[in-house]
Amino acid sequence: DELQHYLSSDLETPGEGPLKWWRSKQQVYPRLSLMALNYLSIPATSVDVERVFSKGRLVLSHVRNRLSAETMRAIMCLGAWTQANLITKKDVVDII
Repeated sequence: DELQHYLSSDLETPGEGPLKWWRSKQQVYPRLSLMALNYLSIPATSVDVERVFSKGRLVLSHVRNRLSAETMRAIMCLGAWTQANLITKKDVVDII
């Protein structure tokens, strides 16, 4: 399991920053690196930003208006990763 391999590996300090570190580890951790790069990256175009805000509006309703920015980011990443088949719905349920 990729996650277990990552968690059991020796701690490394990325010298050039997390984005470059994850890019350099794409062969070792293909799924985790995609998830990390997705989480750490800023959308490149305004179209991407608009799409993110549209999805965020669906998640952040009046009922959920007390969610923190970190929780919102986590929810949106989990949704995107599930749609991209990087994780399964079962993985999400197991985490919760």
